[in-house]
Amino acid sequence: MREVDGTTPMFGFIVENVVGQDWYVMAVMHARNLKEGDVSSHCTLLIMGNGGAQNQVIFNQTMYPNPQSAFPSRQAAKAWMATAQYAQLKALIMSLKYA
Repeated sequence: MREVDGTTPMFGFIVENVVGQDWYVMAVMHARNLKEGDVSSHCTLLIMGNGGAQNQVIFNQTMYPNPQSAFPSRQAAKAWMATAQYAQLKALIMSLKYA
């Protein structure tokens, strides 16, 4: 896949703090949205030639405005990244095509 600016989207498994709870998202997104720091954006909208595409897997037990994290800690989320389930889900997301 390529965005209209020629950029190849990248895979990311990210965490942001929303209303005091960690919010985990796995997606293919523009590299500009994968920068670490105090303020970040996990925008998963890809600007394509004939519109936009969006994909994401949200790992929260409840949604905004009262999100509750699916992982008890960031260390637990990082440990999950070493599992077969993580690898399978990443492979599925990376296999998506846009036409």
